[in-house]
Amino acid sequence: MESCHLQRHGWRLGKMSFFLTWIKAIFITALAFPHYSETGFEPSPEIRRLPKCDVYVHQLHFCTREMDPVCATNGQTYSNTCVFCSELFESGGAFDFSHYGRC
Repeated sequence: MESCHLQRHGWRLGKMSFFLTWIKAIFITALAFPHYSETGFEPSPEIRRLPKCDVYVHQLHFCTREMDPVCATNGQTYSNTCVFCSELFESGGAFDFSHYGRC
C-alpha cells in the first residue's frame, strides 16, 4: 500500500519537474528573443520619416555639430538635418532629401 502511495507521488513529481523545465525554457526564450531580434523592429529606410525642415526656417545655419548624415538628391552629404534644411532653403529647393546616411 505504501509503495503504491509513493509511486503516485513520484509520478506527480516527475510530471511537475517536466512542467517546470518547460516553464524555464519558455521564460529564457522570452528573455532572449528581444535581444536577438532587435534589428527586426527597426523601421526600413523607406518608412523613415522625412526631415521636418519647417523647424529650422528661422534659424538657418544655427546648427549643432552633431553628426547624423543626410544624403540629398544632389549627391551631397550634409552633417545633420539642420545643415541639410538650411542649405535646402538657401538653394530655393534646388535639391531634395534622398536618404539618411552618407551618399
